[in-house]
Amino acid sequence: MAYVQSSWDLTHLFKAPQGKDFDAFLKKLETNIVAIESSRMQLDSFSLQKIILLLKDIESVEQRCSVLICYSYLWFSENTKSQEARAFQDRMKQFTAAVGNRILFFHIWFKSLDEKSAQKIIAGAGEYRYYFQKLLLEKPYTLSEKEEQILLLKETTGSSAFFTLYSLMTTSFSYDFYVGKKVKKLNKEQLTVYVRSSSAAERKQAYELLLEKYAQNKDMLGELYKLIVSDWKNDFLTLRGYAKPISPRNLGNNISDKAVEVMLASVQKNISVFHRYFLLKTKLLKMKKMTRYDLYAPFFVKEKKRSFSDAVTVVLDSYRHFSPQMEVMGRKILEEKHVHSLIQEGKMHGAYCYDVAGHTPYVLINYLGMERDVSTLAHELGHGVHDLLTKKQVSLLSHPPLVFAETASVFAEMLLTEKLLEDEKNVQSKQALLMSKLDDMYATIIRQSYFVLFEKKAHEAVEKGATIDQLSALYLANLEEQFGSSVVVSKNFQYEWLYIPHIYNSPFYCYSYSFGNLLTLALYAMYKKEGKAFVPKYLKFLSYGGSKSPKEIALELGIDLESEAFWNRGFVAIEVMLDALEDLSKKAL
Repeated sequence: MAYVQSSWDLTHLFKAPQGKDFDAFLKKLETNIVAIESSRMQLDSFSLQKIILLLKDIESVEQRCSVLICYSYLWFSENTKSQEARAFQDRMKQFTAAVGNRILFFHIWFKSLDEKSAQKIIAGAGEYRYYFQKLLLEKPYTLSEKEEQILLLKETTGSSAFFTLYSLMTTSFSYDFYVGKKVKKLNKEQLTVYVRSSSAAERKQAYELLLEKYAQNKDMLGELYKLIVSDWKNDFLTLRGYAKPISPRNLGNNISDKAVEVMLASVQKNISVFHRYFLLKTKLLKMKKMTRYDLYAPFFVKEKKRSFSDAVTVVLDSYRHFSPQMEVMGRKILEEKHVHSLIQEGKMHGAYCYDVAGHTPYVLINYLGMERDVSTLAHELGHGVHDLLTKKQVSLLSHPPLVFAETASVFAEMLLTEKLLEDEKNVQSKQALLMSKLDDMYATIIRQSYFVLFEKKAHEAVEKGATIDQLSALYLANLEEQFGSSVVVSKNFQYEWLYIPHIYNSPFYCYSYSFGNLLTLALYAMYKKEGKAFVPKYLKFLSYGGSKSPKEIALELGIDLESEAFWNRGFVAIEVMLDALEDLSKKAL
C-alpha cells in the first residue's frame, strides 16, 4: 500500500468544534458532572461499591474532557497562527479547568481520610487500586479544596499561558538561508535540516541563524522562562511544601528522587564514552577539531532521501519482524488517518504522539524525507503502539509514567536501526547508520540529562534573582562539561537553552528520555539474548501503562531503578556500538 503525506482526520473526535453534535456532547458532560456533584454530601455514608461507581463516573467525565483538550491541541498544532484555533484552545482550557474544580472534592475527600479508612478502600478497589495509592502519595502536598481550585484555575493563565505565548512567538520565526547566492525563507524545521548538512559552511550558517534569532529575542523568551520557573516554585515549593523543584515531577512519576539522582550521576560518570565517540567521529570525518557546529555532521557527502511511503514501509517491516502485533497497531494509526505529516506554514515544530481516551492516538511529524525523519516516524508510531497496548487498562491508569513513556518509542528506533543495518551491505553505509544512531544516543541520553542538570541550577538561580545573561552563562558551562576537550563550543551556544520547548512546557521532563533510552538498551540486550521468548514479556511490560508503580513493573524484569550498576549497563551497550563502529572503520581502511 502506498502512503502519502497528509493531514489528520479530527472528525473521529468531533465533526466540528461547534454545532448540534458538539453542543450535545457538552450537554451530556454537564449532566454527568451534576450527577457527580450531587453525591458530595453523602460520601462518608457510601459503600465501597458506590465509591467505585462514583470514581467510574469521574473517569467518564475526565475522558470527555481529554477529548476536548486533545481536539483543541491538535487543531492549534496544525495551525498555530489560526486565531480560531487559539481561541478554542483557550476556551477548552478554561472549561476543563472549571470541570476539574467541580469534581475535585472527591480527591480531597479521599486524601482527608484516616489511614485505616483509606487502606480499606484501596484493598477493595480492584483495578483502581493503584489510582488510590497514587492519591495517598500526594496527600502531604495537598492543600484545601478552595486553594486547589484557585491553583487549577490559575494554571490556565499561568505557566500554560506563558508556554502558549512562547510557542506563538517561536513558530513565527523565519530565517533567510543562503544557498549560493539564492536566499531561502525557512521555518525552524526546515532550517535545522541543515545542521546535518554535508557542508560545514551550511551547518555553521544554520546554527548561527538559529542562535542569532533566539539571542535577539532573549529578553522576551528569557523572561517567559523565569515566569514559568517562579510559577513552578510558588505552586510546588512555597504552597505545597516539596523539598526540591524536581520532586513534584518525580512524585508524579512515582519514582524516588534517589533513582533520578543515580541515573543522572551515571550519565555524568560515563560522559567519557561520548567524548571517545566524538574524537572517533572527528577522525572519520577527517577534521582537525570538531566544533559544536559539526556535532551532527553526516558521514556521507550526500544523504539519500526516502519518500514517505518508503519510510512507512521500512518502519512497519521492522515492527513486523519483532512482533506482527506491533505492525498491526502501527498500521492502524496510519490507516485511520491519525498522522499529520505535511510541512505547512504555522504548523507546530517537532513531533509528538497524543494519546486520547477512547480513541486511536494521533501523531504529528514534520516529514522532510531525511533518514532522521524515518527514525522519528518509528519513534512516534512506537509511542502510538504503546498507547494502544495500554487501552486494556482503565482510562485513569492507562498512561505510562514519564520514566517509561519513551521506552516503546526508543525500542522502535532500535528495531528500525537493526533492520537498516541488516539490509545494508556497504561498509560505509553501515558506518553512517551506526554514527547516526550514536548521534541520537547522545541527543536522547546525554543532551537530555544535561538539560535537567541545567534546569536544576537554573531554578535555583532564578530564585536568587539571576539575569538572563547569567542563566546563559550557566548553560554554556553545562555544554563545556558535556563536551570536555572533544568538541569546541563557541560562545553563541549559550543561547541554545532558549529554543528547548520542554524546559518551558514541562520542567524536568527531559530526564524521561534518558530513562527511556538507558532502560531500552537493557531491554534490547535482553531481547538479543532471549530472542522471540522476550516479545510477550516486553509487550506485557508496555501494556501495564500506569496501572502499577514503575518500581513494581521494572522488578518483574529484574531491574532495580535505584542501582547505579543498572544505569551503567546502558553505557556498556553504547560502548559495544562504538566498538562495532571502530571495527568497521578498520575494515574500510
